[in-house]
Amino acid sequence: MKTPILVGISAVMLFGAVTAYAEQHDKLPVSSAANNTPKSIACAQERRESLGQCSYRIKRDEKGKTTVMVIFANGFKRGLMFEDGKFLKASVTMSGVGTDIDWSLKDGTHIIRVDGQRYEVPDTLIAGN
Repeated sequence: MKTPILVGISAVMLFGAVTAYAEQHDKLPVSSAANNTPKSIACAQERRESLGQCSYRIKRDEKGKTTVMVIFANGFKRGLMFEDGKFLKASVTMSGVGTDIDWSLKDGTHIIRVDGQRYEVPDTLIAGN
């Protein structure tokens, strides 16, 4: 008679996992022809490393500041802060304080170097298009 209980518990756990996955999936940037939002951005975590692809999250505040949280494949994260379309600074991490920076805007892409890491962030992410 314990089988119905186990089936019920399994169903509840599966439903919870599916719900959690759906909530995470809803937060991912979606690429489409309509809004030109890329699914990932170019990045390199180490000096002289070839550019790869990183996922990201966008956060905007009511004061017009935008933070792009870049997430490397190994889970390392770094926040890149922008205001009025210009790169301001990067978050402090164990790999550096984020003050050794260089950046430029070239052909609609923010080319950013922070503590040896490199990022290429499309201006459309910053502008909110």
